[in-house]
Amino acid sequence: MNPFRHGCAVDGEYFCPRPELERQLRSFAESGQNVVVHGERRMGKTSLIMHAIGGMRKIRMIYIDLYCIQTLSDFCRRAMNGIAEAGENMSFIKKAMAFIHRLRPTLSFDVNTGAPQISVDTRAAGAPDSLNAVMGMIRRLAEDERICVVFDEFQDILDIDRSDVILAEMRSTIQFQPDTPYFFSGSVRNDMMRIFDDSRSPFFKSAATFTVGPIKLAEFERFIAGRFRKGNRKVNADTIRKLIGYADSVTGDVQELCEAIWDTTESGAEVTVADIPRALDCVFAREGEAFGESIRQLTPLQVSVLRAFSELDTSSIFSEAFMQRVGTTSTGALRTAINRLVARRIIYQFGGKYRFANPFFKAWLITRM
Repeated sequence: MNPFRHGCAVDGEYFCPRPELERQLRSFAESGQNVVVHGERRMGKTSLIMHAIGGMRKIRMIYIDLYCIQTLSDFCRRAMNGIAEAGENMSFIKKAMAFIHRLRPTLSFDVNTGAPQISVDTRAAGAPDSLNAVMGMIRRLAEDERICVVFDEFQDILDIDRSDVILAEMRSTIQFQPDTPYFFSGSVRNDMMRIFDDSRSPFFKSAATFTVGPIKLAEFERFIAGRFRKGNRKVNADTIRKLIGYADSVTGDVQELCEAIWDTTESGAEVTVADIPRALDCVFAREGEAFGESIRQLTPLQVSVLRAFSELDTSSIFSEAFMQRVGTTSTGALRTAINRLVARRIIYQFGGKYRFANPFFKAWLITRM
């Protein structure tokens, strides 16, 4: 079995320990501190939170995934999914359902896993007072036991119609729960800043900031080497550093590349830098069609900008050399092209530079175009 996993929250032997960050998160939860968890995509935020908070004995974690949420009804449904997953016994689940009776909840069980599931009436969940019902339910549950509420991909709440009103209503409930910590995790930095750093937002400066960056190199090297040993492969430190560099130190992407290396090498092999291109080909076979479709939807100038970003330093994008490489003399046209690529979430700005949201897209451009 492949010893690497990616694309999902991991725990146990698949989780690379991050003791300092785990201690900080647990300290926040114990003190009732609300926290904004920043971090780039696939940096391991969800796994870190679930490992740190989900493993606490005296605090029950309610995890609510808001990824691609579009309606208020979606919010209510996701919240009830979180309640069902958090319920270690039926009494907790039934109590939650009683508190939210106006949404007409229905309990069922997954036919494959037997796990409890809670559905709500779509029309009732879409009513204006449904948000207050959900937040009130969480508040009442927290009166009987210690709870930590985790909203993952919280920035996607901005995609709901009248999100400003929804945020204001949420904040009005949360601010009167000083002993119940709320964790707001997000991967689109500008949107999270709009919610928590804009003085016009109801959540302005309402939570401590916590950043999840790359795993410390020495710790990650030990973990990766250990996982390869688990898969009956050897790998030296230089090769590990190279593959981490190919994946821009992004935790999930490093694991994806390691998974591909394991798949393309034989048991007992010694993994070297020479194995990385074949592993990248494996990744491209899975994702190349999506990369190509993204290219087809871009203008020639936008494609030229991406090619330049894959090859050059992006800290001086309006320099003569950069604009000559892109093939335009118009700073306005260049700025518009870059803004469109950011809006499409193909690139993002971090630390004064632009980076690819998916480092394998960058590698694909270099080798395929």
